[in-house]
Amino acid sequence: MAENLYMMALSPTMSEGTIARWLVAEGAPFGSGAVLCEVETDKATMDYEAPKAGVLLKVVIPAGGSASVGETIAVIGKAGEAVPASGSPPSGGQAGSGASGPATAPSSSGAPGAAAAAASPAAPGALARGAALGAGITRASPLARAIAASRGLDLGSIRGSGPGGRVVRRDVEDAAASSGGGRPAQAAPGPAGPGPSPQAGQGPALGLHQAQAGAGDLRIPLGAKRAVIARRLSESFFGAPHYYLKRAVEAERLLALRASLNASRDRPLSLNAFLIKLAAEAIRRHPYVNSSWSGDSILQRGRIDIGLAVALSDGLITPVVRDCGNRGVAAIDAELSALIEKAKAKGLSPDEYEGALFTVSNLGSYGVEEFTAIINPPGSAILAVGALLKQPVVLEDGSIAARRRIVLTLGCDHRVIDGAAGAQFLATLAAFIEEPGRALA
Repeated sequence: MAENLYMMALSPTMSEGTIARWLVAEGAPFGSGAVLCEVETDKATMDYEAPKAGVLLKVVIPAGGSASVGETIAVIGKAGEAVPASGSPPSGGQAGSGASGPATAPSSSGAPGAAAAAASPAAPGALARGAALGAGITRASPLARAIAASRGLDLGSIRGSGPGGRVVRRDVEDAAASSGGGRPAQAAPGPAGPGPSPQAGQGPALGLHQAQAGAGDLRIPLGAKRAVIARRLSESFFGAPHYYLKRAVEAERLLALRASLNASRDRPLSLNAFLIKLAAEAIRRHPYVNSSWSGDSILQRGRIDIGLAVALSDGLITPVVRDCGNRGVAAIDAELSALIEKAKAKGLSPDEYEGALFTVSNLGSYGVEEFTAIINPPGSAILAVGALLKQPVVLEDGSIAARRRIVLTLGCDHRVIDGAAGAQFLATLAAFIEEPGRALA
């Protein structure tokens, strides 16, 4: 019997995926575990493996198309089985409903609940139970989610008119009009909840004050990765009370140590590897920095995992070097180099970019002298590193000399790290950079 193949959650933060390409053609057979397609998630491009052997009867979401977790992307079955001429996927099994993600719950008619809800045309402005995907998940575009959040509307009560019953912008605007315009979303104190948040750079009036396109303008579709980056950073910045501490640090001895070690190496050790190692040693002295806010408690982790923000063409990703407190600079550098190469090839697995409670973001190579960075969830601190600049410094004897210095800006979540505690950590890190030998004591 023909079965629906559903989009699975291929990463912990994934709510929607984009089909990068199909590796099996319509009508072609495949074996159990074969890679059917490549899915671009919010973090990387990952393989979608077949849950069982069969034939790819129909591609529902073509290459370049997006689907929410639990949405049908293809129909599989046995050779010769018919697919409805309309192209709608048949009712029946849940081929993609493995542990990786939720599948659409069948309705009483045998069709997935979301598709059944979309079968009736949406009355303009009508509020009806819409495209729900089991466990309370509603299919909606990122823009629709943001507008609904800003108007205080429940997405689950809006009937979707988009593909597959997805709630789109016009559905939310019709619902707002029929309910008197909706109410502005109220900012709640404390950590951001699991619901949708406005995207970065868009205030609570999203949908009311959008820029109008004119001649020569280019409107760029919002990719899955950019949408998730916007949502997560908005949740972090507006949910976690940030504060920043800045300190200029002399780096002459650190640079001399790096030059000495690199003199006998074929591949030089990166400055980032030294910064990560010294940050790990500072965290060892101040373990409260290696913590995460959990709502009713604070999780302080024993192992020191540190992420490094890496810029890609379509957004940021933060590969994580594990157990930095028990590894040397060379080992950290080797793993960091491998992770960065995988990140550029969009080949990182979730365990290679999730879970760091401390992050380093270095824009020094771009000539940025100093900056502030947004904390990367679920962490509570991020270190922004500026450019190495040769500056005049007044020495203890009153003379003036040129010294290479960097500006460190530590961003902290005030719920977890108080100001004095953050200052103590930054002072220790600065001392280690100015005299790396202190990290050995």
